[in-house]
Amino acid sequence: MNEPRGDATRIARAHRRGMTLLVLSLVLGVAFTGWLQGWVGSPHFSVTAGVGGGAATGGAVPRARQGLVANAENRGQVLFGRSCDSCHSAGGEGRGVALVTPEFRRDFKTEADIIQLVRDGTCRMPAYSRAFLADGDLAEIAKFTLARARAAAGVETAPPLPPLDGRGILEHKCLSCHNTIDKPLDARDVQVLFALDDMAKCAGLTVEQKAVLRTFLRTQQRP
Repeated sequence: MNEPRGDATRIARAHRRGMTLLVLSLVLGVAFTGWLQGWVGSPHFSVTAGVGGGAATGGAVPRARQGLVANAENRGQVLFGRSCDSCHSAGGEGRGVALVTPEFRRDFKTEADIIQLVRDGTCRMPAYSRAFLADGDLAEIAKFTLARARAAAGVETAPPLPPLDGRGILEHKCLSCHNTIDKPLDARDVQVLFALDDMAKCAGLTVEQKAVLRTFLRTQQRP
């Protein structure tokens, strides 16, 4: 007669042990998750330090540092690290074009130039839609990128590069690719004018460069 009662007692004890282990597992899981988020939450990718330079950098171009936490002053820097740093590394390890060169400063004089490039993309760089990068975030990135490029200019001894004229844009921005195909680009061909919009987007030309190139191409047309 006592055997069923003993089984019930053992089952109840087993349930209590199971509940205790479950609660303990949940507590440990929450604690571990909090610790993991605290470690991963700090950006361990390389992004640059403050744009202005200072005692730590000797006034030089900002160098990379780790563990940067976003705030109102460095938001553009952190966003650059999240969206651009894998290719255009602020620490110099990226596979893409460096964004502090004299050529970059010559071609991209304003934040609007940078925003247009990011939105339109090029033949070598994907376009960033608003679904992927909000307007406000892109504005912060453009502001940081331009400030960083200007900071680099402050430590260089060489004079700034003059703007490219129409022929220079054609040679440096277009013929670098078109000279490698079967039918090289001929500035005298009216078809080039018809293809200018697509060609300018592929080459990443600014609005100003596109206008200069269009004027030059019109002067080259066969009579």
